Amino acid sequence: PMLRPIPVALIASLTLHPTLALACGPTPPVFDGVPEGGVSISVGRIADVIWVPLLLDGVPVPEDAGLSLMVTFDGKVSGTTGCNQFTGTADLDAGVMSFSPLAVTEVTCANPDAMQREAAYLKALTEVRWFLAAPEGVWLTREDNSVVMCLW
Repeated sequence: PMLRPIPVALIASLTLHPTLALACGPTPPVFDGVPEGGVSISVGRIADVIWVPLLLDGVPVPEDAGLSLMVTFDGKVSGTTGCNQFTGTADLDAGVMSFSPLAVTEVTCANPDAMQREAAYLKALTEVRWFLAAPEGVWLTREDNSVVMCLW
């Protein structure tokens, strides 16, 4: 499985301040419609990093859920759903992101909660139209700018 190394300083910070674990929240960091400092719509800020969803349609994702997403600069997509792996492509531009239909392996999850989370995750990916990167995480939003998921 693909794992994103977590810096020791971050682990210590989250242990001492658990509220920081949800720094990536249901609302992107904007003020009066204008992005705050450190916010970017550059594909380079999100490419070639293994991202882990912290929120999926406003619902916290368990740490051990096994969800991940990686997008390369040229638009190749891969990830895990907790039970399966997926691959595909994405149209990427400054702040724009939409996924092609994804090829997904077909392993049945032993846990019904994991199967429901997988279905919700794959559905959410089809709804993504925009992204916004900030030091707190990455927000993926729908056409109406509602947050589909927040990644760390």
